[in-house]
Amino acid sequence: MDLSSLSKLQTEGVNPRTTNIDQMSTLEMCAVINGDDHLVAESIIPCLPVIAGAIDDLASRVRKGGRVVYVGAGTSGRLGILDASEIPPTFAAPQSQFIGLIAGGDEAIRQAQEGAEDNEQAGHDDLNRLNLNPELDSVIGIASSGRTPYVLGCLAFAKKLNCLTIGVVCTSPSAMARLKAGTATKMVLNMLSTGTMIKSGKTYGNMMVDMVASNLKLEQRSRNMLRRLSGKCNARSDSELDSLLSESNGSVKLAILVAETGESVQTCQQSLDSAEGILSKALAGISQPNQPHIHGERQFVLCIDGGGSKCAAVVADKSGVMSYGSAGPCNLTDNIENIDGILATLTQATLDALRKHSSCANEGIVSNERSYLQSCFQSVWIGLAGMDRAGLHHILAPRLAKLFGLEEKQMTFKLTNDVNLLTALGSADERKPSILVLIAGTGSVAIRYNWSDNKSYNCVARAGGWGHLLGDEGGGYSIGLEAVRHTLDILEQRKLGLGPNNLSGFDQAVLDKLGCSFGNNDDIDLLSEILSQRGTQSAKARIAGLAETVSELEDEKIAQAIIDQQGSAIVSKTLGRLVDPRSSGYVAPEETELVLVGGLFKNKIYQQKIQQILAHKGLKFRGIQVVYNVAGMVAKYMVSQRID
Repeated sequence: MDLSSLSKLQTEGVNPRTTNIDQMSTLEMCAVINGDDHLVAESIIPCLPVIAGAIDDLASRVRKGGRVVYVGAGTSGRLGILDASEIPPTFAAPQSQFIGLIAGGDEAIRQAQEGAEDNEQAGHDDLNRLNLNPELDSVIGIASSGRTPYVLGCLAFAKKLNCLTIGVVCTSPSAMARLKAGTATKMVLNMLSTGTMIKSGKTYGNMMVDMVASNLKLEQRSRNMLRRLSGKCNARSDSELDSLLSESNGSVKLAILVAETGESVQTCQQSLDSAEGILSKALAGISQPNQPHIHGERQFVLCIDGGGSKCAAVVADKSGVMSYGSAGPCNLTDNIENIDGILATLTQATLDALRKHSSCANEGIVSNERSYLQSCFQSVWIGLAGMDRAGLHHILAPRLAKLFGLEEKQMTFKLTNDVNLLTALGSADERKPSILVLIAGTGSVAIRYNWSDNKSYNCVARAGGWGHLLGDEGGGYSIGLEAVRHTLDILEQRKLGLGPNNLSGFDQAVLDKLGCSFGNNDDIDLLSEILSQRGTQSAKARIAGLAETVSELEDEKIAQAIIDQQGSAIVSKTLGRLVDPRSSGYVAPEETELVLVGGLFKNKIYQQKIQQILAHKGLKFRGIQVVYNVAGMVAKYMVSQRID
C-alpha cells in the first residue's frame, strides 16, 4: 500500500457533522451518533440488488454443504469472526461450515498484531490450510478501505481456485466516514448471513424451523412452532407433538411437512431433499390428493394498498363481492432492511381478506395457504409507499409475482407506488382525463398523471413530498407542529410569568391529546414529552396525530387560523405548482380530475376547508373525487377488466 495516499481514503476521512463531538453534551453526542447511524442504512440501499445477488450465490452453495470463509484484518476481521460464530447457534448450522479468519491469527482477535494486515502472503497461506473446494466453498473478504493486503491476498488465492469470492468494502459508492465503516460492515454481513440462511431453507416465513430440540426450552419452542405453523397441529397435545417430533428425527421442519401432508417421514424427507431443504417449496410441490380447492382456481382479483400506518388488502370475485383484510405497516422507506418482514405483512393482509370472503367462509382456506395463494388470483395490483426507490422493484417484483403464482412481466401482475393505484380512476373513464392527485396524510404531495401513447397513465409532474423534516405544507405533521409550537409558546410564557393565567381550550386539547394534562400545567415539560418514545409511536406520529384534534376545534380561533394557513399553503404551493400553465405536463383544470386522498381528507372539516379554498382561488376542475378506500376502488376497477 502507498501510505502517502492513506489520507485520501474515504474510510480515513473526517465527518464534518462530528468535528466538535468532544465538546457536545452526552445527549447531543448520542443524538448525532444515532442520526449518522440512520445515514448508514440509507447509504446501503443502492447496493441491495448486488447484496441480493451475493446471497443467492452463497445460498446455492451452502445448501450443498459448502463452507463460507470470512477474512479480514483488525476490526473488519473481528466483525467477520463475530458474524461467522453467530450463525451456528442461531440457525443450527454446522460449526465447521462458517469460518472466520483474521490477519495475525486468533491472538489478533483481542490484541492488535502490528503489521499483520500488510502481509499479502499470509492471506495465501491461511486459506491454503483450509483445503478449499472451489465448487462449494465461498470467501468473503472484508476491508473498509478495499485495499488491505491480507484480504487481497486471500481473495486472490480464492479466485485462483475459482471459488466464489465476495468483497465487502466501504468506499464509493457508499462513502462511509471512518467511525461508520464498522456499522455499515455489520449491517451488510448480517444481511448476507441471515439472507443466506433463509434462502438455504432454515426458516419458514420468519420462523427458524430448521431446528432440532436438544433441551427443554427448545422442545417447548418446537411445540409452539408446530401449533403456529401447521393447522393440523393446533389441537394436538404436547405428548402427541413430541411423538411426531420423535418420528421426524427431532426436526421441526420435517414434522411440519409430515403433519401437513399425511405422508410418511421417508417420503417427506425425500420431498425436502428435492426442494433443497426449503419447507415452503416442499409443501407446494408435494402431492396432496385430499386438498380441497375453493370454487375453482383464479377466481379472485387482489389489490393491496401498503403504507406507513397499515397494509390494506381487498379481495374481489368476478361478481364484485369484496372482502377486506389488514396487517401492520409496510412502508418501504421505514423498513427497507426488512424485505422479508414486508412480504410477510403483505401475505398476512391477503390471507386475512381471503378468510373473510363469503365464498371461503363455509369451506375455509386450505391448510397449505401459500400453495393456495399461487392459484386463486387472476390479477394482482400491489401499491407500496416508497416503491419508487432505486433497486426495490428489481428485488420485490419477482418474489411477489412468485408468491401469487403470476408472471412478473404480464399485465395480470402490477407492482407500483401506492399513489399510482389512483390512476385506476382515470383508466375506467373512456375519455382518459388528466389526473391530479393531492395527498394529505402525515405529509403532503401533489402528482399529475397523463394518459400516454402506450395506453397507460404516466407520472408527468410532482410537487411537495419532501418529508416532515423539510416541510410538507398542509400535511398532518405540519398542522400538528404548528399546534405544538403554539402550546409550547404559551407554557413557556406562563413559566416566565408573562402568559395568561388559564390555558385556552385549544392548548388544553393539545395537552390532552399528547397525554400531558396532569397536575400543575406550569410543571409540564411538553418538549420532553413530545420527543420521548411512547410505546411504538414515534414523535413524528404523535405530532401528526394532532391534526385531527386541530381540525375538530371549529370554535377555537387558533385552530381555525392553523387550518386556514396550512390549507392555503397546500393549495397555493403544492397543488398550485401543478396547475400553473408553465408547469411540466400542464393540463387545464377543466380537463383534469382532482383526486383527494389521505388521512386528513377523511376529516370532513379539513376536506370542506380545502374545497372552499379551491373555490376562492377560482380553480374549477372537471371533477373532484375524495377516495376513502383506495384498495376497494382499485379492486372494483380490476373486476371490470378481468377476462373470464
